[in-house]
Amino acid sequence: MELERICRLLKQRGERVITKKNSIETFHEKGEDYYRLERERLAGGEQWHYFYVRSKKENVLEKEHLASYTDEREGARIFYLWTMRSHYREKYIWKIHEYLRETDYDISPDVATVERALAVLSKLHIPRHLYSLENEQKPDSINLETDWDSGRSFYIDLKGKRHRETLVRSKSIAVSLAFDRVLMLYLFYQEQDALFQSNEIQTLFNEQERLVFL
Repeated sequence: MELERICRLLKQRGERVITKKNSIETFHEKGEDYYRLERERLAGGEQWHYFYVRSKKENVLEKEHLASYTDEREGARIFYLWTMRSHYREKYIWKIHEYLRETDYDISPDVATVERALAVLSKLHIPRHLYSLENEQKPDSINLETDWDSGRSFYIDLKGKRHRETLVRSKSIAVSLAFDRVLMLYLFYQEQDALFQSNEIQTLFNEQERLVFL
């Protein structure tokens, strides 16, 4: 069963896993956040409905209907990608801030520019094909071709304007977010080779799908 395979992957990654008849729950002690895959069949239906649920103790903080599949494998695969995202955010966010503190890298809004962001990308040896400058109409922005958060391209606007997910942020938050994502991409890239060697990963995801982990 794919749910059993997902459990093994989560445990290999160091997650605490609680398995129930129709759900898998992972527990992050820091912050007491739970990430749960729920599946259910609606009355008279044939398909499993998969839900991603993030909660703190008894309070549901986030719940999203992932998809409806007759194939259990699809829902399980999506859940693994979602928990992978949560895992890396939890694991690396402190490293990002530590890096910024140790290098005294100034990312305050008045000095943040595309050039400075590109300098970080170059310094960390992030492959050029993973990012690109936007066109002349958007000179103060960078496009990361692969977004660690959702598997889609992520548009960074250092002036705090709208990005491709149409969220509006103040300039200081946008800059902080941009540098966090640049460094997160770097840390992802550093670990991907070892991650991809896992037999479970190679069995569950084909080569193209594994690119989502970048």
